[in-house]
Amino acid sequence: MAKNYVQAGGSITGPAPTGGSVAGVPQVIGSLAVMPLQSGAKGTLITYRTCGVWRVPSSAGLKSGAKVSVLNGSLVADGTPDALPYGKQLTDTVDGYADVLIVQ
Repeated sequence: MAKNYVQAGGSITGPAPTGGSVAGVPQVIGSLAVMPLQSGAKGTLITYRTCGVWRVPSSAGLKSGAKVSVLNGSLVADGTPDALPYGKQLTDTVDGYADVLIVQ
C-alpha cells in the first residue's frame, strides 16, 4: 500500500502572491486556479479551494458550458489577452454573474 498520500487537495494553504488575495474573488496563482477563502496581503497564509462551483462576476454574453479564463477577478472568454485559464462556466451570465466550475 502506498504511504506517500498527503491529502485530497480540495483545500490548500499557502502564501498570498504579489497583489494579495481577496476572499471570494477568483484567482490564478502560477497555473493553479483557486478561490481564496480569506483575504490577505502578499505573504499572508491563505486557505484556497482548488475545486468546486462558485458564483462570481462574469463578462456579458458568456454562456453555460463555455471554457473561461479569469482577468482581474472576473470571468472572461477563453483566449482573452492577459487572462489565465480558470474553468467551465455552468450558467449563462445574468446581471453580471455566473456559476463556474474550477477546472485544473
